[in-house]
Amino acid sequence: MNTGSPMNAADRISQLPDDLIHLILSFLSTPEVVRLSVLSKEWNQAYASFPISEFYSPSFADYFDGGFRFAIFVYKSLLRQCQQYRNIPKFQFSFTKEHLPLPWDLDRLITRCIELGTHKGVKELSIYFSIPGYYKLPEAKLSVKELVVCSLGGCIFNGAAINWPYLRELSLNNVQISDRRFIDNLSLTCPLIEKFALLECSGLKYLQLSGLRKLKKVTVKSGYWHLEKIEIDVVSLHTFSYSEKRNLKTDIDLTSCKNLEMSVEEATFNTPRLRSFICVMHKIPSLFSLNQTSLQEVSLELFAARNYIKHGESFLEVFRGYLKNFNNIKIVTLSICVYSSSVVHKIVSPVSNSGLLDISHLKLEIFTRERESHALVDDLFCICRPQSLLLVSGCANNDEFMKILCKKLLRMEKRKQDGAATYQNCWQHELEGVKIQISWKKRII
Repeated sequence: MNTGSPMNAADRISQLPDDLIHLILSFLSTPEVVRLSVLSKEWNQAYASFPISEFYSPSFADYFDGGFRFAIFVYKSLLRQCQQYRNIPKFQFSFTKEHLPLPWDLDRLITRCIELGTHKGVKELSIYFSIPGYYKLPEAKLSVKELVVCSLGGCIFNGAAINWPYLRELSLNNVQISDRRFIDNLSLTCPLIEKFALLECSGLKYLQLSGLRKLKKVTVKSGYWHLEKIEIDVVSLHTFSYSEKRNLKTDIDLTSCKNLEMSVEEATFNTPRLRSFICVMHKIPSLFSLNQTSLQEVSLELFAARNYIKHGESFLEVFRGYLKNFNNIKIVTLSICVYSSSVVHKIVSPVSNSGLLDISHLKLEIFTRERESHALVDDLFCICRPQSLLLVSGCANNDEFMKILCKKLLRMEKRKQDGAATYQNCWQHELEGVKIQISWKKRII
């Protein structure tokens, strides 16, 4: 086979259309694109017409003067784009300098880069600094009316000159907020905002959001600077996430958020005089602490969807994890839906054996296949020894589960009456008796 001379086959990529070359360049890092530009005149022309708008300084970390090289590269790239393109719809700029403050000439060059990257109709903007202290943004240049998505990090943010009438998403990460009036005026400056994130920011002790009719999701993460109070008065809000690193008290008022869906990772209730506790959530947080000194009554409504159960994890482990913080409570009336919901009512008095949940009444709505139902019976009775078990027929797979459960219990009872003493599970050995009562009128067993 004649494959031709090595010279003829050396650079076939340069013969491709510019659109395909741009696609190839899009998979490469910024320094790799720069190195390719010196291979030939064709590559240089392709590089000059390549609309790079995502810039990350770690790509230049190997150079001694990497900060200057990076800023000069960004500046020249943006100059070319401003000459060739009417719009730059997306601009991402990330700069890292760990040890020394920015020299004034580098600071000025970065400011020019930000000005160039934001004055050509940018719709998606991301600016992040990881430097000693905070970077002061040229905010007068950030008042871009076309902006839809904005993410700022590691900078000082005043917000006085901001006007983003079409903004939908705003994320502030490690930002020093020098004027809280920007947050107070969000309904005027960003009336269409749908997602708002405030992550480890400083300068703000009180977060109040109101008048934002489109707001759907709020994420707040408190870092070294503690937020003392959060008040949100937005009916459209359906998701609120809050985390606190320092275990300090934060007053949260969400009473006006009628459509809220809550996601809690950690909850601590240090209230020794608490006598009644009522909570509704999708799941008990993994880190959950409740002072039960005076507790007399607890009502929990849990939504334990099967997708919360990790692969290889049994219902026994998940269920015990939900209730491990209440294992000092004696009387429990529990309604649990293995697939969708759980309800715990009236938990009172301490239990003597902390390793066993002393649940008196257990109500089940079963969403399992037949083979899973056999293991579920063992799991349930290894966790607790209920005096009564309630299942309503016609609900999910309850009817099939009833047959399996009744057969298993009656079999255990018969073997015990016959004197059989070998049981694989401890609960079978401790079984005292079985009584099955069927109510045809209410279809309850």
